[in-house]
Amino acid sequence: MIKHNLKLILRSLWRKRIYSIIILFSLTIGFVCSNILISFLVFETNTDTFHTNREKTFQVFSNDPFGGNDRIAFIPDYFFEYLTNNYAEVKDVCRIWDLEGFTIKKSNDPFDDFKILSVDSSFFTLFDFPLLQGRKGLCLTSDKIVITRDKALTLFGHTDVVGNLLTVSSSDTTKELIVSAVVDRPIENSHLNFDMLVHHSTFSNKWRGGATYVLLTSADAQEPLVKKINNDPRRPGLVGLGKTEYFFNPLTESYFNTDNKMSYVKTRSPMFLTVGYIVCGLVLFIASFNFINLFLLSSESRKKEIGIKKTLGVTRQGLFSFSITEAGVYVFAGFLLAMIITYYTIPVFNNVFEANLLPEYFLNVKIIASLCIVLFLIGSLVVILSVSKQWSMKSINLMTKDSSKVRFSRLLFTIQFVISITLAICAVTIVQQMNHIENAPLGFNRHIVQIDAPDKKYAHALTVIKQKIVQLPDVNNVTISNGNPIFGNSIVRYDLEHEQFYTPYLFGGDEDYLKTLDLKLVEGELPSEMNNGKLVNQTLVRQFNLEKPIGEKVPGTKDVIVGVVEDFTCGSFKQEIPPSIISFHKEGQALLIDYSGINLSKILPQIQKEWESAFPDYTFTYRVIQEQLMRKYKEDTFFYKIVITFSVISMVLSCFGLFALSWAVVQSRSKEMGIRKVLGATPLDILNLLTLTFTTRIVLAFLIAAPVGYYLMNEWLTRFANKIELNVWIFFIAGLMVTFIALITLSLQTVRAAMTNPVDEIRSE
Repeated sequence: MIKHNLKLILRSLWRKRIYSIIILFSLTIGFVCSNILISFLVFETNTDTFHTNREKTFQVFSNDPFGGNDRIAFIPDYFFEYLTNNYAEVKDVCRIWDLEGFTIKKSNDPFDDFKILSVDSSFFTLFDFPLLQGRKGLCLTSDKIVITRDKALTLFGHTDVVGNLLTVSSSDTTKELIVSAVVDRPIENSHLNFDMLVHHSTFSNKWRGGATYVLLTSADAQEPLVKKINNDPRRPGLVGLGKTEYFFNPLTESYFNTDNKMSYVKTRSPMFLTVGYIVCGLVLFIASFNFINLFLLSSESRKKEIGIKKTLGVTRQGLFSFSITEAGVYVFAGFLLAMIITYYTIPVFNNVFEANLLPEYFLNVKIIASLCIVLFLIGSLVVILSVSKQWSMKSINLMTKDSSKVRFSRLLFTIQFVISITLAICAVTIVQQMNHIENAPLGFNRHIVQIDAPDKKYAHALTVIKQKIVQLPDVNNVTISNGNPIFGNSIVRYDLEHEQFYTPYLFGGDEDYLKTLDLKLVEGELPSEMNNGKLVNQTLVRQFNLEKPIGEKVPGTKDVIVGVVEDFTCGSFKQEIPPSIISFHKEGQALLIDYSGINLSKILPQIQKEWESAFPDYTFTYRVIQEQLMRKYKEDTFFYKIVITFSVISMVLSCFGLFALSWAVVQSRSKEMGIRKVLGATPLDILNLLTLTFTTRIVLAFLIAAPVGYYLMNEWLTRFANKIELNVWIFFIAGLMVTFIALITLSLQTVRAAMTNPVDEIRSE
């Protein structure tokens, strides 16, 4: 029986191969998206679940000593002794810090782009990173180094490297270390990102604090322990004894804690997991509806066959068997094609969305179970709907031409376009906001490249380099600086009366600082070596109601205000402009180079040449302010890519549904159109008649989607202090874009129907 059904199905698929291809294509796109999204979401959700002690391991956070509402992950080194000496509930502690400015040498080949973490010997007690070689209990001592599998291949070309020597050097220290272990890449995700590990004692002068993790005797000890610590007036902190409040965050939540600002800690906003699940559900809904709609419409041409079967006594079970086989062919073929496409799509997905999804992760039990459930639900739904409709109709009605319409599809069609237009509104809004971030005025010059001295002791040499670089024909201005408004800036806490305080940003540079950054002096004069006052921004003046700020003391200090500059962005557009203080410094640790109006790639070789002449033993490195600014919007960029990608996919899938619905309407009204043409209707009249059926649905979808899109994007934009306005053009562009794509899809059916000879249409009835 199955063989007979399969033969009939394959024959029908070949006879209607255009529609069969459309069904398979729609189903395959849905499966590819669901395969990758489900795998990615499970991969993200399972972050750090491979650690054996995960339930008893917690990351330590403290309240922000600078008065912010966030928590900070930086814990000073002296908190280690306080924990281990005073609380029996603490079984072990691991502190982690990033060693920056180090160079790795193997033979004479230098590498300065490796992420080296300084850790305690308890690292492998708390974290179960798998080892290819070496022993966890003996690999972290003062003369040893642990490297990852990828870096072992980079350095040596193979992974059998235990016992080999590596030279690790900074500006003031050089040590030869023995490779003691090789860390394999875990199949699950981790929030810790590193290439090499050394013990704190290896470079003890580089360690002052960092991320801290505690292993407790039991998971239940967390809350009582935190209460005891925060009630202890002797607890140490960045702002004095008893003034810091501490929090213990479960290890499995560290990845989803955006308070983790360390460069070696990966984070993902929980909001994006929610967005991912919603998008996955929407894509599956659209793809499933298309499959159901196209499947049911394709069966319309076989109504006579089904009517004859019912007349000859076919049972409901027989109809189920046939429909299950037919749906199974589509589902199995679509899923098989999707798996092949998915395999080749994963590298692209990882590159675009900065993920680390492995192809073998699809063998995960949760992934397989989720995909099987999806396949079962889709197959069952289409079979139930198909058989229910066929069985409910009388045999005589099945064998005669039926002009009934598939009414339920119109509602779902509208929902499809509500989803597509909503995503289009979100996409247009996000594109405009990201363009705003990239191009909106910051209050200072974006086109700055920064180069840093290799160490503090070389700061004086920057004066000489500055004089050489400023003479280069393609360089506008150069200043010696201790920081810039986007990264590497300093924040200080100034205590005021009545236990009040404020936290201004501190900047400093030489006499060319304002000119290089293009900061605008509103009043007063520039500080100098002879006039050692301070510049403040307008926000500080407003905050303290300084009517005549020139000559006033900087609040909380004895310094005199000599000038006021216009406000400028500090950090990112997500925060309000803070109070800022600018000082004069003849020497600093960085050079800021203005390259506005010049191709950066043109001047970098010239700058590098001057750098290498001054520091021949150090690798030339630089940072571009514009690039560093955009890195602060990493999560927003991820959100941007997700919405744009699946907005396009949703529109493509919706157009499959539109194609199916237009086909159904054209088929059911072919006789009517023939009669209208005989009575004098032009092809344009017929085209308008058919298009009106769908444009009203699209307009209705837009009226529903517009307020939904407005609400979603208004909520998203609240995360930015500097943002665009949600104007009517955003909705107009989104609606026009979806309508244009829909009209192109409609034209595939309606134009052909409008141009068909009316005699042929009437005769076919």
